[in-house]
Amino acid sequence: MLSFRSILNKMNNYGQFTPLPPNQIPPQMYYQTFEVAPDEKRRIRHNYNVIGLTLLTLYILFSVSCYSAYYFAYPDPQYNEDGMLILNMADMIIGCFPAIMAIITFAGYCIFAKYNPTELFRTDNVSGKETFKYVMLVLFAQQLSFICNIFISIFLASMGLEVSGLNYVLEHKPSVYAVDIFSAVILAPIAEELIYRGVVLRCAAKISQRFAIFFSAFIFGIMHGNPYQFTLGFLIGIPMAMITIKTGSLIPAIICHMTNNIVASIPSVVEYFNEDLSYTLNFIFLPIFLISGLIVLVSEFASGKLKLPEYNQHHKKRTLPILMTSWSIITIMVFYILDLVTSIQPIAETAANAAA
Repeated sequence: MLSFRSILNKMNNYGQFTPLPPNQIPPQMYYQTFEVAPDEKRRIRHNYNVIGLTLLTLYILFSVSCYSAYYFAYPDPQYNEDGMLILNMADMIIGCFPAIMAIITFAGYCIFAKYNPTELFRTDNVSGKETFKYVMLVLFAQQLSFICNIFISIFLASMGLEVSGLNYVLEHKPSVYAVDIFSAVILAPIAEELIYRGVVLRCAAKISQRFAIFFSAFIFGIMHGNPYQFTLGFLIGIPMAMITIKTGSLIPAIICHMTNNIVASIPSVVEYFNEDLSYTLNFIFLPIFLISGLIVLVSEFASGKLKLPEYNQHHKKRTLPILMTSWSIITIMVFYILDLVTSIQPIAETAANAAA
């Protein structure tokens, strides 16, 4: 019988087994018994702690770098006549810091874990047709989140609340828009995929692929720190995790992520030339991507290609019960939840703070 360590060594990036003799070990079932042995439990907890420590490192680097930069380089924010914060070039440059910190964090992870990141960019299982289908699924999820967020906004407004951190406009200069687009379309998708599909999904998938898909999507959503982006991040995170599991590569997820951000950024670019047209585009995109994405979703589901990986009682004993004993996961989740909760403020208070 193979040992726990030898079985882990036979796994590739996302928990799939490399070729083994017939009838020896089915995919994902690297456990030896139904119950979790103490040694196995320690190793699984260590795996979760690696995820949590990576996220904590990123959170600390992001907080220190961004808040320090804003304090020293941009101490006097400006507001327009409606009390909305105006983001200028300094804000856009500082806005690139989260992605830069993610790349630095991922590099640190690779050094300490002695991991070769080139494995994440394999192309042998990547198909243009398959990637396109998942791009459409991501855009479908994007529009679905748009609808969900309308109801969230209505619900919050009915209680006299709003998400304060999203009250801003860009300074009307080409350079500001250019840096914003570069950060959103190029830098952020690559950096975020390295962390959330390259570390979180990959580590969790060695325990359970299905659990890893939803866990990584949840982390990707909640780390954004507000309910609107949580909904978007969680919904698009599911298909991006699925295509990553299927291909063992980050390339399709990066393409999906970039496409999502391009579509989301087009109205902002158009706004520079025609403000009314930018609002119209949002409502044009809604039926187009909702319908086309739904067609792909139904087609893939009917063909059985969207079938999720197995999740049985063996996996259940090794996922959430052990995850909840990981001190680093619990710590980072507290920070994420606090950020999300504190992003919601009374409407009157938000307006008063902006005016002040």
